[in-house]
Amino acid sequence: MDKILSALKKALCKPCACLSLAFVILSALGFSGCSGQGNNLEGHWVDVNGSATLDFSGDTMTMREGQWSQTYRIKVEDIEGIAYIQNADQKEPYFYNIRDIKIDDDGALCAIEIVSDAQGHYYRFVREESLAKELEIQDLSKDLPKEISSAEIESFSLVFANQHGSYDLSSQWPSGDYQWKITRKGNAYKMDFRITGPSYIVLDFTDEVSAEYVAGLAKLIQQQGLPRLNGYYHKNNVDRPGYYLSVTYASKEMLRIQAEGTPSDTCVFAMAPLLDYAAKQKLPLKNAY
Repeated sequence: MDKILSALKKALCKPCACLSLAFVILSALGFSGCSGQGNNLEGHWVDVNGSATLDFSGDTMTMREGQWSQTYRIKVEDIEGIAYIQNADQKEPYFYNIRDIKIDDDGALCAIEIVSDAQGHYYRFVREESLAKELEIQDLSKDLPKEISSAEIESFSLVFANQHGSYDLSSQWPSGDYQWKITRKGNAYKMDFRITGPSYIVLDFTDEVSAEYVAGLAKLIQQQGLPRLNGYYHKNNVDRPGYYLSVTYASKEMLRIQAEGTPSDTCVFAMAPLLDYAAKQKLPLKNAY
């Protein structure tokens, strides 16, 4: 209350105080209206990955998808340095089937659909005039070294989505999201291999692996010529699973190969030899279907 009274006294001492009085009160209460991270949200926004739209006017937001539409009163809040658009109605905190809308660093508005048993649609809203640029394939190649001299792996990670034989994988590898990781602690290595289906875990494998096994993986990476692709980053913002290979060596050298969106439909390296090597740890794939 003292904060509000102090703000009122300062405002009444200035010209046009009456016109700014309402704004001063709202500012003293912490209301930030339709601006997050300094961005003005007013206007029409479209979903890069679908047909939904958002229209902002003052402290209201109208969401439309097909014949459905709903208008909400909103607020913008900063949570641990990230700005979120939230429903100001505490009784109904959701926007249809999403909770909060994150204002991303690049200005896009992002949210994930909430469904009962899995992650749903990924919304990415941009201003309509920016849509064509969003859908362009961008080459974000990094200037990383194309040779790796070390053969001692500190950590390894391969993440991708297999959808009915993506990347020419054989039928022994079920559809799902793949996460294969190897981490080193001292002289010991731990391997995690997880395959997640639409609403269930297909495979969840954890075991120690030998230094010889990890050394063999380092040799395979060299044989496949992966270092020459180091820093290959292509993407667009279409909601499509990508791939990401990350290797860190004891020499502090790094291998990073990634693609997102449409560019990830074709992998720049052969995925099958890596997975065949993973299978040497006797992954229980017979239980994965």
